Amino acid sequence: MQNRLFIAAIAAMLCQFYPLYPQQQPLSGRLDIDLSTIGNAVVRSLESPHELIAPEGKIAPEGKSVWLAGGLSLLVPGAGQIYADAPWWRTAIYGAAEVAGWVMYGIYQAKGTDATTEFEQFADQHWDVTRYINWIAANYQGWSDQQVDKTAAAEALANIYRSSDPNLPPWERVDFQQLRKLESAVKDDFTHTLPNHGEQQYYEQVGKYVQYRAGWDDHLPDDDTLIYNPSRVTQRNHSYTRMRLDANDLLGYAQTGITIVAINHLISMVDAALTAHAHNVKITSELKGMRLPSGEIEVIPVIGVGVRF
Repeated sequence: MQNRLFIAAIAAMLCQFYPLYPQQQPLSGRLDIDLSTIGNAVVRSLESPHELIAPEGKIAPEGKSVWLAGGLSLLVPGAGQIYADAPWWRTAIYGAAEVAGWVMYGIYQAKGTDATTEFEQFADQHWDVTRYINWIAANYQGWSDQQVDKTAAAEALANIYRSSDPNLPPWERVDFQQLRKLESAVKDDFTHTLPNHGEQQYYEQVGKYVQYRAGWDDHLPDDDTLIYNPSRVTQRNHSYTRMRLDANDLLGYAQTGITIVAINHLISMVDAALTAHAHNVKITSELKGMRLPSGEIEVIPVIGVGVRF
């Protein structure tokens, strides 16, 4: 009796992971004979055309690939949920989050780009690198030797202009390499050297640091002889700083939209994979069978746990 139960359990396990075999011969109770019988039946079923069916005669549900479900949702959030037969509202949530993220990015990226163009044009119109150089030239001799290397400053000033043509924009008349040598010669409170015109750091520095205050067209150079003098930062300078901050905020919102999109892809991928896994993990007590080449259907009672990936 115990042998028969043991063999039946093995047969049930085999039925879970291989096509179900027709129970054409009764079990003898001898393990070696009955295992051979089951094995031969499995081989015959594999070698012959068949289809797995449910007791009602319908085709049994197919398993869902965890990897395919996750991959689909990684590419298109919600697609894996459709494949894994998840409720429709979950697909709708991931789809809506995807659309919202991209819309947010598109709107604020466009606004941020326009705002960036606006503050760069404002700087080109109101901040003049030659005005900044002239202020240094007018005051560096009055600074102490501890504050400035006057020999290096004089040498840089002698070679700082590439052209004296007033029809050229200020940044095209200046040799920026010599300008950086001049700024490096000022050892006290000149914390930065100016990058070439057009670079992102160029537009950041002219509005951010006190040393560049004299380049703004509303700066009054009279009595502004100190290297570091925050009280002489101009109103135009303050307005420009606010413009830059507003543009950066807009671009930050655009980045938030991209972050939403990325997180939505990852969460949708994990959810789709778990949904497919849950679809495949079943504890059932049911009749399963297969259709034989003759057209007949043979069924066998099976109790088992099936896990598919």
